[in-house]
Amino acid sequence: MAVGEAAVGEAVESEQRGAVASGSADASETTLRDGRGQRLLGAFTAAHFSHHVSNSLLNPLLPFIRDSFALSYAQSAFLVSAFSLSLGLSNAPIGALADKVGSRPVIVWGLVLTGAVSAAIAFATEYWHLFALLVVLGLVAGSYHAPAAALLARAFPARARGTAMGFHITGGHLSFFAVPLAASSLVALTGSWTTPYLWLAWAPLVTAAMIWYVVPKGYERAAGATDRWAVFRELRSVLRTVGPLVSASILFQMSYAAMLAFMTLYFVDVKGIDRYTAAALFGVPHLVGLIGAPLGGWLSDRIGRKAVIMIGIGIMGPAVLTMTVVPNELILLPLIVIGFAAALRMVVTEVLVMDSAPDHRRATVMGSYHMLTQELGGLAAPVLGTLATIFGIGVAFGGFAMLLAGASVVIVLLGRRL
Repeated sequence: MAVGEAAVGEAVESEQRGAVASGSADASETTLRDGRGQRLLGAFTAAHFSHHVSNSLLNPLLPFIRDSFALSYAQSAFLVSAFSLSLGLSNAPIGALADKVGSRPVIVWGLVLTGAVSAAIAFATEYWHLFALLVVLGLVAGSYHAPAAALLARAFPARARGTAMGFHITGGHLSFFAVPLAASSLVALTGSWTTPYLWLAWAPLVTAAMIWYVVPKGYERAAGATDRWAVFRELRSVLRTVGPLVSASILFQMSYAAMLAFMTLYFVDVKGIDRYTAAALFGVPHLVGLIGAPLGGWLSDRIGRKAVIMIGIGIMGPAVLTMTVVPNELILLPLIVIGFAAALRMVVTEVLVMDSAPDHRRATVMGSYHMLTQELGGLAAPVLGTLATIFGIGVAFGGFAMLLAGASVVIVLLGRRL
């Protein structure tokens, strides 16, 4: 890890020195204190919220969908994987596309298509209809994270990048909290799980227009070019540059994705919580992310990326294990800790990966990183679903929690070597 950290540090320091050396760079630099920076960050935070409006519906609504189509745990998991795997596959090539044609048009068209596919899902009447549309939604969803992260990294200097990314990610956390609440209310009101997909499809359309008018064209792309094989090289370079630490974080992201996929079903079938409350509880960790994400980004700008990532990893496993053993009256406490730990780890890992990337390839690098995390997360969900079908979801989820707690302890003990 020492070589990787040195490379990252040199890249960040070089970027900062370049800004200082150029008198015009300081004058035109975007900061969190000026109106231009605040408008840009506000627009992207809103876009991040709307991007996840459609993407955040599947997991909390899974008990309703399961009952509607009479699905097994394994079939439910394949729906999650249909979205996750297609999202993972699309991230890297779309990131490379954004580096070529600019982030702004990729983000805008992605938001428009997200709204259209969300509305189409509302009319799915068969399992295979829903499966196919979730694949399409995943392909479209790859148009946001990597281009947006690259554009924000280009707009804000390295010394403020963690803070800016932390605030940007709060949009996603707020969506994952507020949308399940709205969705459960809409289902209770209308009696159909399809209503939220249709009624909330307008949100990404609105912010698509906002991004088009707020984002300056000068931020669309950086100087330099990418080639057709860059996606595959950058996927390898992500792990080579920052090595075991990012690998450990990806392992926990994979586990977190599998846990989220089955959390509402676990609450309903094992904890005996009603479906509407379970859907609302799904949003609690994401609500905590509204604090954890900007705090993690801010801390990483001051005490270092590695330290913050290790804190998040160390907390996550024990918190998930605690969630499986506490009575329902105390379930909010571990959910709060899980949300805080996940936010710390996720946002700072993204910033660390961006720090290691050249400016003109940041979208490609971030797309490769998201491809890796989404593909692994998409593969983990059906594994957990199959185990739940064979042994029962209580046994499968409990064993998963014990393994994750053990992994937290091992990684923290080996922290200095990462």
